[in-house]
Amino acid sequence: MLQIVQHIEPLLRNHDFVVIPSLGGFVASLQPSHWQNGMLCPPSKMVGFNPTLTYNDGLLAQAIAQQNGCTLEDANALIEKEVKVMHQQLRVWKHLSLGNLGSLYQTENGIDFEPYANSLPISSSYGLTSVYFPVLTQTSAVTKGVTPTTVPIKQPLVLPTRRSSHFAVACVAIILLLLMIPVKITNQRQESMAMIVPTTVVEEVIAQPETTPETTINQAEPCTPFHVVIGSFNTQAKAMKFIEELPSSLAHSKIIYSEKRFRIIAASYPTEELGNAGMEEIAQAYPAYKDAWLLHYNP
Repeated sequence: MLQIVQHIEPLLRNHDFVVIPSLGGFVASLQPSHWQNGMLCPPSKMVGFNPTLTYNDGLLAQAIAQQNGCTLEDANALIEKEVKVMHQQLRVWKHLSLGNLGSLYQTENGIDFEPYANSLPISSSYGLTSVYFPVLTQTSAVTKGVTPTTVPIKQPLVLPTRRSSHFAVACVAIILLLLMIPVKITNQRQESMAMIVPTTVVEEVIAQPETTPETTINQAEPCTPFHVVIGSFNTQAKAMKFIEELPSSLAHSKIIYSEKRFRIIAASYPTEELGNAGMEEIAQAYPAYKDAWLLHYNP
């Protein structure tokens, strides 16, 4: 099996997508619990393939460099070599197996991806398994062809008595008395409706105004070309929440918006050598961010 294929599945567990330069990108989307073939499956990640994602963001090269103990240049050279082999196999055999992920197929319209039935598990679903949960069919209580008949029940005739007539007169008097008492009508419908709306919903609407990356992130500040990335998200709200949960020693982290992604930058360096050294220091000091990688980006 090709070396780059062995890194795709582990990277997709912690990232939204993994790009193979000059081939395409594998995208992992979160899938909630769902019903499939009589089984109730736990939440997982479904993997797709986008042939237009060919930009080399450095994530795959960084993973290969860390495992093989080589530089980014050697890792990129290895990726370029194996991508040529993958294109050649697709041209000759029209099929390429990618281990547990699925298979690539060469068609007249381009490259198609067919994932396997098993999706990628996520950490929140650890220990959960699929449960047999068949769909319940509704059965009719009336047999076809038979029209149900109803038998009327005769009620006994009750003649009015003197006691019942006195009771009716008393009820009428009480109703008239209640109508004569003034009642102060307040607009409680609006107050009742206001109590139904959860406060958390109101706070969420107020806390997340519609903004664009250009208005919330200042990219005019000069930056060095090599950046240590400890997180990557598709929305600004997720990136800001990630920064809020960082330890105080990493509170200086900033956000760089590139390739429609919000990158969490722990440190920036002017050269690749200093960037690799800083990335190793961050990985050793903070084991939770051992998957940190070096991004070459200079806006």
